[in-house]
Amino acid sequence: MAQLAKKNLAGYLRGVNPQQIDRELRSFSRAARVLSSDHPRLVGRHPEQWVGLHNGSTCTTAKSLSALLSRLKKRGFSPNDAIIRYIDTSGRKLIL
Repeated sequence: MAQLAKKNLAGYLRGVNPQQIDRELRSFSRAARVLSSDHPRLVGRHPEQWVGLHNGSTCTTAKSLSALLSRLKKRGFSPNDAIIRYIDTSGRKLIL
C-alpha cells in the first residue's frame, strides 16, 4: 500500500476534530466486533445477502450490493461510514 505524504494526510484530516475521529473509530470498532462475534447469527439470519453495519448494529440487508448501497443512503447512512459484508454460506469471506 502506498504511503500517504504528510501533506496529503493533512488534507484528508482538515476540518476534522479529534473527538470526531474518536467517535468514528469507536463506531467502526463496534461494527467490526459484530462481524466477528455475531457471524454465526448473521449467517442464520441473512444467508447469501449483503449486510451493512453501522455503530455495532445491522442497518440494512439486501440481495445485491447496489440495492444495499441504495438502502443505506435512503436510511441516511453513508456507505463510507458502514462496514459492508456479503454473508456467504460457502465459507468464503468478502469484506469491503
